[in-house]
Amino acid sequence: MKRYLRLLRIFFRTELQYELEYRLNLVLEIVQGIVVTGTSVGAILVLFSYTTVLNGWDLGAMLVLLGCFYLVQGFGELVLQPSFEKFMEHVRLGTLDFALLKPVSAQFLVTLRNFQVVQLAQMGLGAIVVVVGLSRIPNIGFAEAVGFPIALVCGFALIYALLLALSTFAFWFVRVDNLMALYWSFMDAGRFPVDVYPGWLRVTLSSAVPIGIAVTVPAKVIAGRLDPLGLGFLILGTIAAFVLASWFWRLGLRSYTGASA
Repeated sequence: MKRYLRLLRIFFRTELQYELEYRLNLVLEIVQGIVVTGTSVGAILVLFSYTTVLNGWDLGAMLVLLGCFYLVQGFGELVLQPSFEKFMEHVRLGTLDFALLKPVSAQFLVTLRNFQVVQLAQMGLGAIVVVVGLSRIPNIGFAEAVGFPIALVCGFALIYALLLALSTFAFWFVRVDNLMALYWSFMDAGRFPVDVYPGWLRVTLSSAVPIGIAVTVPAKVIAGRLDPLGLGFLILGTIAAFVLASWFWRLGLRSYTGASA
């Protein structure tokens, strides 16, 4: 474990050095993130100036959900998006051999290698929105306080498993950029609770594309709308999704033919 943590630290430090070469661009991206987050919060405040509850969600819970959205999206754009895009490029060019020959888990190396460090700002803004939302939710119990980070980590793992499965198709179809673009399109739907959408979209966001679960469920936990049994099913489902996605990736890896083949 220490070995992998040390590698992550090295990867992160290297990517940070790259981004600091263009500091003005880094500052502008942070400012852009602040504007986008502020606009989203403003939209929710305007919406709740006309109502106190939206399909069972009050202002505090909606702010927590919006913060969770930016945390999950920021995590995806921080490490998963750049890493999986680079992974698919290696498959397309036949240069994945360089990762496979390293004395470390190939899945770890290709899926957590690249970072967009600026996305830490988005995750930080998301955390601030979550804290503001929590301040408006009365009587947060011990179960909610413990269940919230667990549900959030499950959300991160579900997004990882989904992107791992989607990018694995590159072993057979080489270019799967459209599938990844479809995922990021669905990601925007996570700004609102999954239960406000029509039935077909609700099912899609909770199963085939589990963005609704990754974003909505942590907010439900902190609002006391998810019992321990539901949280237990979330944990089991997340473990199953991760194991299945890893198995699918290993299956695809057997079909890989590198530049030396």
